[in-house]
Amino acid sequence: MITIWSDIHCPWAYVALLRLHRMRDHLGADHLIFDLRSYPRELAAGDEINAEDAKRQIVALAQLEPTAFSALESQAWPTTNLPAFEAQKWGFSQGQEIGESFDLALRRSVFLHGHNLSVRSELLAVAELEGLMADQLGAALDDGRFRKAVIADLEDARAQGVTGSPHVVLPDGTAHHNPGITYRYERGIPIIISDHPSVYEELIQVGTIEE
Repeated sequence: MITIWSDIHCPWAYVALLRLHRMRDHLGADHLIFDLRSYPRELAAGDEINAEDAKRQIVALAQLEPTAFSALESQAWPTTNLPAFEAQKWGFSQGQEIGESFDLALRRSVFLHGHNLSVRSELLAVAELEGLMADQLGAALDDGRFRKAVIADLEDARAQGVTGSPHVVLPDGTAHHNPGITYRYERGIPIIISDHPSVYEELIQVGTIEE
């Protein structure tokens, strides 16, 4: 099992999850589980990525994963991330495979299709597109049954020293922040310094061996 702490609206985490899924498929490591844990930046850091910051990050990352992104419209950026995290937890309550697929669909809906996941109807639309019972997701969002699980993840992250998204932890406890990519900011613009997607082969292999 590989544990990934992330914010659903973090572009760097989106790239990390795409690469983890892609490499797991490539290596045929179907039995390897991704334990996706909530790291809501708005609660962890007292703020969140705003639309303008997200646009700049997307421009940088689209150079690495050009088919994964579309231009972001500011009005599509969420006012809160918590409903998306609750929806993610609901997805995993339907089973591991469904949860992993639904999580990736939520992220794709933001960065590729420009959906605002702070809007209830947008979350339900993603569920419908994935062939899931949107009315059941709606009921879960309405009664808030998964909010405690989201908060519990954040408390666990703090206890384990997680300070950002994405934060990948292997079964032996080895942690990697934003695997394979280094960058710096110049006048508020992210500049990619290096990109080594081959790192993900090692992560999957180590995760598989440890199982």
